[in-house]
Amino acid sequence: MVNLMRKLEDFENPRIVELSNGLYGASFFLMKLLPARFMLEQAVEQQLLISGATICETSSGTFGLALAMLAAQHGYKLVLISDWSIDRHLQRRLAELGAKVEIVDKPASSGGFQQARLNRLGEYLKGMPDSYWPSQYSNADNPLAYGKFAELLVDRVGKIDCLVGPVGSGGSMCGTASYLRKLFPDLYTIGVDTPNSVLFGQPGGELVDLSGLGGEIVPSNVDHRHFDEVHWLTSAEVFHATHQLHRNYGLFLGPTSGAAFKVADWWSRKNPGRKAVTIFPDEGHRYVETVYDKDWLLSVPGWFEPVREEPLVVKAPTEKLTGWSSYVWGRRTLDEVLSSLVDQPPRNSVTSPLRSLDLSGPDPEGEPEKASFNHGQCGATLKRLSHTDIAAVSHLQIEPEQGQFVDPLYVVFSELRNSPHPELEHPFAITVRNEIVGFLVLCEKAALPEWAPPDAVTLHNLRIDRAYQGNGYGKAATRLAAEWISTNRTSINRLMLAVNARNVIARQAYLRSGFRETGNTHCGSAGLQNILEFQTR
Repeated sequence: MVNLMRKLEDFENPRIVELSNGLYGASFFLMKLLPARFMLEQAVEQQLLISGATICETSSGTFGLALAMLAAQHGYKLVLISDWSIDRHLQRRLAELGAKVEIVDKPASSGGFQQARLNRLGEYLKGMPDSYWPSQYSNADNPLAYGKFAELLVDRVGKIDCLVGPVGSGGSMCGTASYLRKLFPDLYTIGVDTPNSVLFGQPGGELVDLSGLGGEIVPSNVDHRHFDEVHWLTSAEVFHATHQLHRNYGLFLGPTSGAAFKVADWWSRKNPGRKAVTIFPDEGHRYVETVYDKDWLLSVPGWFEPVREEPLVVKAPTEKLTGWSSYVWGRRTLDEVLSSLVDQPPRNSVTSPLRSLDLSGPDPEGEPEKASFNHGQCGATLKRLSHTDIAAVSHLQIEPEQGQFVDPLYVVFSELRNSPHPELEHPFAITVRNEIVGFLVLCEKAALPEWAPPDAVTLHNLRIDRAYQGNGYGKAATRLAAEWISTNRTSINRLMLAVNARNVIARQAYLRSGFRETGNTHCGSAGLQNILEFQTR
């Protein structure tokens, strides 16, 4: 069966087009065929995907089309969860290929339409025991698939100085950069995004439909350490560049290709004598009635306004962006970049921030609340933070591999500040001898995630500074959280959390701390999550 999948392999390789002296475009017919086939091959080999089974995925773009083509060829059933942004012609094509397409019409309270689609996907997976979820956002085989593409680039172009491409799931840019840097350590990598996309630290907001570019959640396959620089383009700038690519080079491509071209062309002109490759993910046929339609373009904000010919360099990726902008990322994690925006206290002197904290806030019903607890076994203390106390914990560092499973602190506090239920979300510092060694958030009632029952308190974003890990502070944090519930929420008797199924070390640590399996799961942006609970009394 695996070998049969290679019938579509000829469609996977891109055309390598030299656009100007030293600037090359890798123009795909349908780039997502490459990772889709590779992921299904690996699933078959690992017996995760059996003959005739149902593949379930969330997609409104080309990854869904790639799965539909492969499923039709090899006898799989396919269920795709999408939303209103899906192109109607694509939806018809998917139906003709035999896929069932379900449309989600309301966003989730957190995570927008992407999380709402994941929630619906979880319902299908639970109801179909033999179903398989490729999980393009978190499946490590997604970036691994691009080794073949990287090899082709080296064979055709030789030494590459710069790689430019749009960022969506993270697979193409992170996977290709990872392989190329083994040969070219000085490779300069530029990711292309759009304003209001949270992928590189922009505050979430309304996203213009640019399929394959930007997102409302950060996929774990987006490894920020691969990027030297990030550029953001508005929809009008992207569409103008897409038309330019067609007029000047005869390349009839999608808008993500136009976005990548605009940035790569700028870099190439600034760096004569050096070779740049830019990724063009798909062709333009899906966009005939949108990007290539003059009447439709009249409705695009800023279409008639002059577009920037150079990016505006911003001091922080969190700034409000009104046009083409860039930021020097410096191969750092998202947490490192966002934490650097906060004034941090000296690493071994965090007593001063604690003095300013209000440790005795009222509970939602107006009763006095005890907010400071001590765990005698290791001397850890749980102390209440306000929703603006990010400076008190911004020094906390975790290992890069742990970062894919927790949100950066900047994002956590941004969500706390903008929460519709601030009185129901409780951030805490974990302190030992007046030093803050960790952080966690407890949520209740209307602030509970969708997977939690109403009679629970949920634990989120638990982190212990890497310098203090291995000292029992994580286990102490669980006990302290349980004590807070027993003291302040006498009607609640369980603490719950969701741990990523791939985060085996964390799951084992929680089980050793007294959590137990509930048997329930949840579909998150980073993949399947197991729901655990801890009896507080």
